[in-house]
Amino acid sequence: MSLLILSGLGFADTLSVADKRIQLTAGGRLQNVRATNYDAATGAQTSAYDQDAFSPAFALVFKPWRDVSIYGNWIQGLQPGEVVPAGFANAGQAFAPYKANQLEVGFKIDWGKLTTTVSAFQITQPVAIVDTASNSYVPAGQQRNRGIEFNLFGEPTKGVRVLGGAMFLEPILTQTQDGLTDGWQAFGTPNVQVNLAGEWDVPFARGETVNGRMIYTGAQYIDTSYPRRTIPDWARFDAGVRYTFDNAQSPTGKPVTLRLNAENLLGASYWATSFYGYLIQGAPRTFKLSATASF
Repeated sequence: MSLLILSGLGFADTLSVADKRIQLTAGGRLQNVRATNYDAATGAQTSAYDQDAFSPAFALVFKPWRDVSIYGNWIQGLQPGEVVPAGFANAGQAFAPYKANQLEVGFKIDWGKLTTTVSAFQITQPVAIVDTASNSYVPAGQQRNRGIEFNLFGEPTKGVRVLGGAMFLEPILTQTQDGLTDGWQAFGTPNVQVNLAGEWDVPFARGETVNGRMIYTGAQYIDTSYPRRTIPDWARFDAGVRYTFDNAQSPTGKPVTLRLNAENLLGASYWATSFYGYLIQGAPRTFKLSATASF
């Protein structure tokens, strides 16, 4: 059981030249991570940390034509350290925040009604590994993710909007215990993910919009033991409807919107991912009803 508090201060500035065809953005974030961990049985504090870190970011965009952008960026991100799970000699210990480095290049084309992007990226991040000699879980490893991502979004015809993408990933362990599994594919990380969503404004029912989404995730390794075990790929379908009441006004005079969504509409049974030998079950068919009003 843990209490996590995240806070930060960010800034950025953009320099444009050549009639805004070349844009350079530089910025950064000063982040603070505070974590306190407690024993679930007694409530006694077991560990804590309070650390700050500065993470810079740089991006360059070149527009050779009005509707085409070529870009590159380098970003350093901060993420909370893990809490050592049960079963290890240092169970309950909280690790300091991790720093991950991301390098990305790509291009974007605006076709008018649709926009497409293609990018290649590399993310290097620290990971925890098991020190078998002491049966301890320690932040001494590294994982490198290289991939290509395709995205599209827009309104191909009036009242119909689409959003989707596909990512092909190579997640490789580059620093492991005694180098025994260096070069292996990381567990809990699929090689392919595809998402596609769309919504349609019903023309004969003013204020009503129906939507749908498909999520596909490729097969994943469960752990780094040999022979390697996997969980199969899975697909999930979501659907929903949104209705905006023109005659129901919020206190600010804006319309009230009612949403009904069904996740995992077909009731698929699947393992969503894995974490150090533990399997995480996919959510069952779930219905959500919500209302939105501005105050």
